Amino acid sequence: MTDAKLLLLRHYFDMDEQEYEQLVVALRKKAVATCLACGADAMQAEDVAQDVLLRLWQMRGTLDRYRSLEALVVVMARNNLTSFFRKDRSVPITTMSLKHLQSQLIAPDESLISSQEVAWLNEAIRRLPSTQYAVLHMRQVEGLSYDHIARRLGIETSTARSLLSRARIKLLDEIKRRNRL
Repeated sequence: MTDAKLLLLRHYFDMDEQEYEQLVVALRKKAVATCLACGADAMQAEDVAQDVLLRLWQMRGTLDRYRSLEALVVVMARNNLTSFFRKDRSVPITTMSLKHLQSQLIAPDESLISSQEVAWLNEAIRRLPSTQYAVLHMRQVEGLSYDHIARRLGIETSTARSLLSRARIKLLDEIKRRNRL
């Protein structure tokens, strides 16, 4: 092992909170990038990255055992993400019932109709004006608050609410027109 690596390991072993905060920025980016590359969405990636960084802080006294903190972060992020996905998909057996299972079964013709409706709705959403589409996506998909949307777009909160309302009204009108046919 080179002298530089030994100095680096000693540094990690003696790291205080302020040094950890400086290092954490790069490690957080690495954890988020790893999660995104493994198929997580942005919110899941942030959750896993926070868990990884918390665990690293708890392990700060034993980090000298590892040659590369980045490699450790990648492994921890992958493992935590796998656990996150497993936990998210599992349904306790007690909540399952025959009615629940039957509702999950869809006839092939109903599945085709359903997929056509989803494709039509996605196209209707894509035809929305760009600001309405952006606000709808941030609110419905990303789950952001109106205040957060307004800050992100540089608009008033009331404007964000109004844009979302207009987008929903347009989509409702499209659905009504489609059902009349």
